[in-house]
Amino acid sequence: MEYIPWFAWIIIVAIIVGGVITITSELARGRSRATQALEENTRANERLAERLDAIDARLGSVEKTLTDIP
Repeated sequence: MEYIPWFAWIIIVAIIVGGVITITSELARGRSRATQALEENTRANERLAERLDAIDARLGSVEKTLTDIP
């Protein structure tokens, strides 16, 4: 440690800080992608649930019609 000049310490610290910044930004970007994928999945599930409700309503009306026929 005594043999490293002061300006080399600045470079070493800059490399370490740059690495930490890069790692944290990549982690944040990964979380952002995961959040976006979850939101898209939620929207798709909501559309699917609406469609299933519509099918269930139509099936209920068909069942009612069939039970009303003597």
